[in-house]
Amino acid sequence: MGRNQIHSRLKSLVRKFEANKYHYLSKKYLEEEVKIDFINPLFEALGWDIRNTKGLSPYERDVVVEKGETLGRPDYNFRIDGQTKFYVEAKAPHEPLHKINHVLQAKSYAWNTKNVFIVLLTDFEEFRLFDATIKPDPKNPAQGLIFELTYDQYLENMDKLMLLSKEEVEKGSLDKLLLKDRESKRLRIPVDKAFLEDLSKWREELAKDIYKRNIKELEDRSDEKRVKIQVKILNEAVQKILDRLIFIRIAEDRKIIEPKSLLDEVEWWKAGGKRRDLHIRLKDRFIGWNQDFNGEILKTGPCDVLDIDSHLLAKIIDGLYFPKCPYRFDVIGVELLGSIYERYLGKTIRVTPKRVKIEEKPEVRKAGGVYYTPQYIVDYIVKNTVGKIIKGKTPKQIKKIKILDPACGSGSFLLTAFRILIDYHLDYYEKHPEETSQGTLFPDVIVDYEGNKRLSIEKKAQILKNSIFGVDIDPQAVEIAMMSLYLKCLDGEKDLPQKKELLPSLAKNIRCGNSLISYDIFDQLTLFDDEEKEQINPFDWNSRSTGFGEIMEKGGFDVVIGNPPYINAKTLVELFEMQRKYLDSSNKHETLYQKWDIYIAFMEKGLKLLRKEGGLFSMIIPFPYINQMYAKKSREFICNNYTMLSITDLSKWKIFQDAHVKNCIIVVKKRKPKNNQIDVIKMDKENNFYLHSKLPQNILMQKNTSVWDIEESKKLTFFDKKFINLGDCCFVSKGMVLNADEFKAKGKFKKKDLISNAPSSIYIKKYVEGKDIDRYIILRHRYLEWGTERVPKLISRPTFPELYECPKILVNKLGSIKAALDHERFYCEQTIRVVVLFKYLHNVENKSITNSLKRYYRLERKKLEAHSEKINYSFLLGLLNSKLAIYLLNQIRGRKNIDINPEYLKQLPIPTIDFNNPEEKAMHDKIVKLVDKMLELNKKKSALLPGSKREKIEREIKITDEKIDELVYELYGITEEERKIIEKE
Repeated sequence: MGRNQIHSRLKSLVRKFEANKYHYLSKKYLEEEVKIDFINPLFEALGWDIRNTKGLSPYERDVVVEKGETLGRPDYNFRIDGQTKFYVEAKAPHEPLHKINHVLQAKSYAWNTKNVFIVLLTDFEEFRLFDATIKPDPKNPAQGLIFELTYDQYLENMDKLMLLSKEEVEKGSLDKLLLKDRESKRLRIPVDKAFLEDLSKWREELAKDIYKRNIKELEDRSDEKRVKIQVKILNEAVQKILDRLIFIRIAEDRKIIEPKSLLDEVEWWKAGGKRRDLHIRLKDRFIGWNQDFNGEILKTGPCDVLDIDSHLLAKIIDGLYFPKCPYRFDVIGVELLGSIYERYLGKTIRVTPKRVKIEEKPEVRKAGGVYYTPQYIVDYIVKNTVGKIIKGKTPKQIKKIKILDPACGSGSFLLTAFRILIDYHLDYYEKHPEETSQGTLFPDVIVDYEGNKRLSIEKKAQILKNSIFGVDIDPQAVEIAMMSLYLKCLDGEKDLPQKKELLPSLAKNIRCGNSLISYDIFDQLTLFDDEEKEQINPFDWNSRSTGFGEIMEKGGFDVVIGNPPYINAKTLVELFEMQRKYLDSSNKHETLYQKWDIYIAFMEKGLKLLRKEGGLFSMIIPFPYINQMYAKKSREFICNNYTMLSITDLSKWKIFQDAHVKNCIIVVKKRKPKNNQIDVIKMDKENNFYLHSKLPQNILMQKNTSVWDIEESKKLTFFDKKFINLGDCCFVSKGMVLNADEFKAKGKFKKKDLISNAPSSIYIKKYVEGKDIDRYIILRHRYLEWGTERVPKLISRPTFPELYECPKILVNKLGSIKAALDHERFYCEQTIRVVVLFKYLHNVENKSITNSLKRYYRLERKKLEAHSEKINYSFLLGLLNSKLAIYLLNQIRGRKNIDINPEYLKQLPIPTIDFNNPEEKAMHDKIVKLVDKMLELNKKKSALLPGSKREKIEREIKITDEKIDELVYELYGITEEERKIIEKE
């Protein structure tokens, strides 16, 4: 519809309203009538198919229009490609749109979804458009107003109305409408952040009150133990109280129980002059509700015997109801609630001698915060595991499927798996109605009065009990995961029968314990006190009473999914030293290598928990997993024992808000690999996943490759020829780790000052860093105070001091290889990799070869004799600085990894030279001659100031460099096609 037509229809509607204005503004004229007479035609003129004339499915139609009583839902839901773009809340024209409750109602619909940013409040007489990203505030309801119009201003403001046309919305007009001023940005608080702030405030207030009122009951122990028991009771009690209140509020808003049930109890307390005990009254109500629901949240616990201030409880409950409360618990999804709780769990209550406070857990503080897995990532992982394993199966077959998250947190992965199972069952029964137990006392499918179908609560409870399992070390996380699953089980239910205990007990499904540590830790390691044992919280997977013994006896889990914790080696040592020692020493872990991260252990545990054949495993993990040495054994373990289905590269995008880690997702099947192709998946900026390439699994573990190179590229074919690795003829090591408190760098010296001004003391050493190294030349050096005559060992000796007392090649730590020859016995900092031919280590002047190096000699003697004696540094230097070496290094370490780890350098292939073969010897000698020339040219260049002579030398360096590259290509037998690949990269 063209602009003129829109103008004409709008003009007709304005005239119609004006002609019968008094009738339309009367109380006799109802909301449903204004929708039919004015609002629907207005948006039809703007291009929206209000009446669904195309007959699209409920999920595809342009506009979802609510009919009749719409409490809890907006009147209109406008969508593009099934995604809601804005809401419209309609009122009868006699209703004043400035009324606080109307404004808060409209804004709260969108704000609570977290993905709808614009809402319109209109009765046609007025038109008020709001930026709904701003938290609704009863004291200032007009905050976020974008613009407002009256019906007689519509025609002269058509450009503004057109921004809500379907055509303009498809072009992104709504993003332009969001307020950009500083105040609006300040007030733009998303629902999850706002609710977390309120939860945290209530948590602190409850903790302080319980501590103050019940401290005498906790003074039956020594001071230290008394504080510990206080902390435990406080955390459990506060968590249980808040969980109960929120659970009941959600049940109310979703019409599962009577509305305002909690508020009625507050009114009862107020009616008694605020002298009655509200906590005792609530405890009785919770007992009654537990008879209806069952489950773990409402069961009587330690919090029920504590004295809690009624005024505080009343204040919290009041804060959970409109208008003081901006939250719509019928709109906030259970998944969003889980994301809020995940961050809530990152903090804990701490008691000091003077106060009670809330602070981050030490491991969370070290990790830089809590990072909740975005829902689209959870959906993707569950779809590619649970979705695949249930495909084509009957409900009877699905009963046997067991799904596990070994670090479940608040339960986001389990919740999504449960939802997938519910949707699958409903779809299956839709297609196979003969298999439903319709007409029985407990039917599988319920049809409501609007004709909508849902699984019965009995069926959902059965699926939950049969298939969903999780473990977490945090008891609060376990309780929240249970609550989330219960809420999903109750989703869509209304007017449930009483006293039926409808929810299943999940005490045997969601367990509390340490997934990685069994009780044998107390046999292997001693000196544990009660607190340490409680903190470690071992878990026995094979126990029938406290673990998952029955499942393990039948072969294990069908699906293992999740987002394991990321805790690096340093933090593990600082916070969990005993646990790390156990994991390092335990013969149950095959994949822990060097400075491993805790997620490596979780991956191994998860893989080993899969059933023997066909089980699926998927986790989101740090991207460095595919190319860092600490994950080497884990990669080998997977490639040798499992079929990899896909690797999803997320490294281009920031997945976790406020986190710097890059990520990937792997999907693995428990089956021996056999010529399988791995799907390499990537993601676009709209969070859509697409197939990038396919990669044979055997390529990931080919010779000379220690990392997973998932980029699409042609591999070179020369590896079958006669080559050794650099590590077969050289000792390759990192430089020294220097402590800033243990050494003093004596500043930078110009080259011309080196001889005349060099310190003469035997305790002063020349040393270099990575930034001092360029191709073929050491640019500069510094001086290092190794000690003094009074304190001769100011610095602890390096692991292999002999490395620094002989000729060597120095290589930078990061990026492309830059290698230089060192004849001056420089000491090296850790940003340098040191490469020493074995033969030179025999000739160290002081002959003080360390025992560890002697052992290395014994292991490498055959290689030493065979390869090291006739190879010289100039030859190696030419190879290392060549374009081919950079390409080979990228194949070994992965092209996205810039680290030049010594382990990667060791794997560089070096051609063996037959010095009895005139052609091979001549090629070797040519490379040596050209490299020697490069060394001389670079010395001359460094001594010259910019000018014509320097430019001439630079040109000569480039020509010599090209000649070396040509000879290296020839020596390695690189074809013309392979050379193009190398040059391109």
